[in-house]
Amino acid sequence: DRIKKTRDEDWLSTVNVGGTTYNVNRTDAICNFGGGELDNEKCYLLVKMARALGLVYVEHCARI
Repeated sequence: DRIKKTRDEDWLSTVNVGGTTYNVNRTDAICNFGGGELDNEKCYLLVKMARALGLVYVEHCARI
């Protein structure tokens, strides 16, 4: 319930950059943390959930 409320309050449908309007459909108000102990399948599901919530920036320490 808190996640949906936060997502709905801070949802961005469009962004205006340099006079041009772009459809973005995202939120910058929610973050997601993962860890190095997660295997590929768990990371995949975590990213799928994050994308479904509208998160754009997903970072994981396994990439480093």
